[in-house]
Amino acid sequence: MSSADRATKTAVVAAVVTATAMIAFQMAAKATRDALFLSTFDVSALPRMVMVSALVSMAVALLASRRMAAVGPGRLVPAAFAASAGLLIVEWLLVYQFRRPIAVMFYLHYAALGAVLISGFWSVVNERFDPRTAKRYVGRIAAGATVGGLLGGLLAERVAVLFTMETMFPILAGIHLLCAILVLGVPAERQRRPLGPARKQADPTPARSGLKVIAATPYLRGLVALVLLAAVSEVFIDYVFKVRATGTIGRGDDLLRFFAVFYAGASFLTVIVQAVGARVLLQRLGLTRTVGLLPTAAGLGSAAAMLIPGLPSAAAARGVEQVTRNGLYRTGYELLFTPLQPQDKRSTKALVDVGVVRLGDIAGSAIVQLTLVVAAAGVTNVLLGLAILLSIAGVVVASRLHRGYVTTLEKSLLSRAVDLELDDVQDIATRTAVLLSAGTLGLTQAGQPYTAELEAVAHEAAAAAVSGERPVPQMQPQQLDPEMERIVELRSRDAKRVRRALKAGPITQALVPHVVPLLAWQDVVADVLVTLREVAAEATGQLVDHLLDKDEEFAVRRRLPLVLVASPTERALDGLFRGLDDVRFEVRYRCGRALVRLLELNPQLGVSEDRVYAAVIREVAVDRGVWESHRLLDAMEDDQWSPVVDEVLSERANRSLEHVFTVLSLVLPRQPLKIAFRGLHTTDMMLRGTALEYLETALREDLREALWPFLEDNRPRRRESRPTNEILQNLLHSQHSIVMNLEELKRLRREKSGESDDG
Repeated sequence: MSSADRATKTAVVAAVVTATAMIAFQMAAKATRDALFLSTFDVSALPRMVMVSALVSMAVALLASRRMAAVGPGRLVPAAFAASAGLLIVEWLLVYQFRRPIAVMFYLHYAALGAVLISGFWSVVNERFDPRTAKRYVGRIAAGATVGGLLGGLLAERVAVLFTMETMFPILAGIHLLCAILVLGVPAERQRRPLGPARKQADPTPARSGLKVIAATPYLRGLVALVLLAAVSEVFIDYVFKVRATGTIGRGDDLLRFFAVFYAGASFLTVIVQAVGARVLLQRLGLTRTVGLLPTAAGLGSAAAMLIPGLPSAAAARGVEQVTRNGLYRTGYELLFTPLQPQDKRSTKALVDVGVVRLGDIAGSAIVQLTLVVAAAGVTNVLLGLAILLSIAGVVVASRLHRGYVTTLEKSLLSRAVDLELDDVQDIATRTAVLLSAGTLGLTQAGQPYTAELEAVAHEAAAAAVSGERPVPQMQPQQLDPEMERIVELRSRDAKRVRRALKAGPITQALVPHVVPLLAWQDVVADVLVTLREVAAEATGQLVDHLLDKDEEFAVRRRLPLVLVASPTERALDGLFRGLDDVRFEVRYRCGRALVRLLELNPQLGVSEDRVYAAVIREVAVDRGVWESHRLLDAMEDDQWSPVVDEVLSERANRSLEHVFTVLSLVLPRQPLKIAFRGLHTTDMMLRGTALEYLETALREDLREALWPFLEDNRPRRRESRPTNEILQNLLHSQHSIVMNLEELKRLRREKSGESDDG
C-alpha cells in the first residue's frame, strides 16, 4: 500500500469516527436542550425561542462562511469544536445558580453551532477527498453519522436514569473536544484542481452570489421551495409533539429520559431504513420521488395525529417524519445538488442547508405564535391541518423537480465531461443522463466505442424515467427509427457523422433541441447555422427559449441571433429584444445586430421607441472600466457587416459604443447616425463637434445625459438654439471630410506597419 493510500484510509477512519461523535452529540444535546428548556419555561414560550435561535443561527452561519473563506475549514472547524466544548463547561458551572438564562443560552448554543459545525465538517471532507474517492467513502462516513445518532440517544437516556440532567453538560463538552481532535486527522489543506476536459472547460468568470444563482435557476428555486415547506411543517409537528409530551409526562428528568428514548428509537429505525430501504427506493422511485416521501410521510403522520389525539399518535407522526428525513430524504437531497456547477454549489448549498431551514423555523414559529393568540383552544388541530396542506404542496413541488434535475444533470455532464461509473449510480434519472452524456464523449465507461444501440437504450430509458415506467429496454438496434438514428449521429461528437446528419434533409422540431447545442462546437457551427435557419420560422419559440435560458451554454446563446435573423416575425423580434437584457455583452451585441437585420427583412415589424431607449440606458448604466472592457470572444459571419461601423473603424471602434449606436439605429435615421459615429472617431475637432451636436439634438434628454460621459466631450455643455434640420444638413455635408479624415488615418496606419499606400 502506497503512502497516499495509507493517508486516505487514515483520513476516512478519522472522518467516520468524527461523524459518529458529532451526530451523537447532536442527538444527546437535542434531548438535553428540549428537556432543560421545557422544564424551565412553559411550552408556549417555545415558538419565540425557535424564532430567536433561528435568527442567531443565520447570523453565525454568515459569519462562519466568511471566516471559512478566509482561513479554510481545516483550521476553523477544529477551533469551533474546541470553543463549543469550552462554552459547555461554562454553562455547566452556571446552570445550577442561573438555570433560566443558561436554558436560553444552551438553546441558542445548540441552534447556532450545531448546523454550522456539521456543515463545516462536510466542507472538510469535501476538500480532503477528490470526487472519485469521495464517491467511494462518503457512504461510510454517512453511515457512521447515523450510528452516532443512535448512540447519542442511548447516552442521554442512560444519563437521565443514572444521573441528572445537568450531568450532560460535561459529557457533551468531552464529545466536542474529542471531535476537535479527531477532525484534525481529516486535513483539508489541499485544493484539488479539475483534470482533463473539466479543467479546460472551467468557467473563468467570477462566482455569483448564492442568492443570484438561486434567483436565476428555476431548478434551485424549486429545491428551496421544497426545503422551506418541509421546514415549516416540521415546526408544526414538533410543536404538537412537545405540547402533548409535556402535558402527559410533566417536567424534570423524566422528560429528558422520554426525549432520549424517543430520539434513540428514531435513530435506530433510521439505521434500519437507511441500510435496507434507501438503495431500493432510489432504484425504483428515483431521486425526486424518494425526496417526495418526506412531505408524504409528514402529511400522513399529521392526519393520524389529528384523528387520534394523544401523545402516542403525535410521537408517531414526529418519529415517522424524522426517520424519513434522516433515512431517505437526506440521501436524495444531497444528490439533488450534484448537477450544479461547483461554484454554484458552493455559493448556494449553505444558504439552502442552513438559511432556508432557519427561515422555515422563523416562519413556522411565527404562525404557531399567531395561532396561540387567535385559536389557543384548538392550536394542535390547526397546526396539524396546516402541516397536511404544506405536505401536499411539498409533494407537488418534489414531483416537478424531476425534469429540472435531469436537464441540469445532463448539461453539467456535457460541459464538464464527468466520468462516472454506472455501477455506482443508483438512480435511474442519473443513469439516463450519464448514458446520454457518454455519447458525447464517444466512449462507454469501459473505454469501448459508444454504439448506436446504447444511445437508443439511453433515450428509451429517459422516456421511461419521465413517464414513471421502470423497465429499461434491451439493446435492439433494429428498433431504431430514422429520427432516432439521426439523433444518435448528432450526438456522436464525430464531426463527419454530425455533418452527415445535418445535411440529411430538413430537421423536424423534435430534432431542434439536439441541434442547438452543436452551435457551441466550432468545427460544425457553419453547418449548424445553415440547418437551423431552414427551420427558424417554424422553431422560433424553441430558439428563443434557448437564447433566453441563463443555464444554456454561452457559446450557444451568442450564436443563436445569427439563426433568428432567418425568422422575421414578431416572436423573433420580441425574443431578440429580451436578449438585449442578457448579462453577457456578446449576447446583447449579437441581438442588436440581428434586430437591425430583422427590420430590414420585414419593415412592417413594430419597434417601440421606449423599449429601445430603455435597452440603451441599461447599456450605459455601467462604470467606465466595464464599458471599456467589452470584447467579442470569437469572429462571426456578421462581423463583415454593421449598421454603423465600416472596414476602417472595425478594429478601432469601441464595442460598447458600437452596440449602443446599433440599437439606436432601430429608431433613429441610420445614415446620419452612422456618419455621426464615424465623426466621433476622427481627429478633426470640428467634425467631431458636428457629430456631437447632432447627437445632442437628436437624442432624448435622459439618454443623452447617460451616454455623454462615454463620448468624452470636453466642450461647454451650453446648447445653441439651432434647428435639428440645420444641424443634420451640416452633418451630412461633413460626410466627405469625415471619410477623408478616416482614410488618412488608414494610410498612416499602413505606413506605420511598413505597407505601401497601394497595399
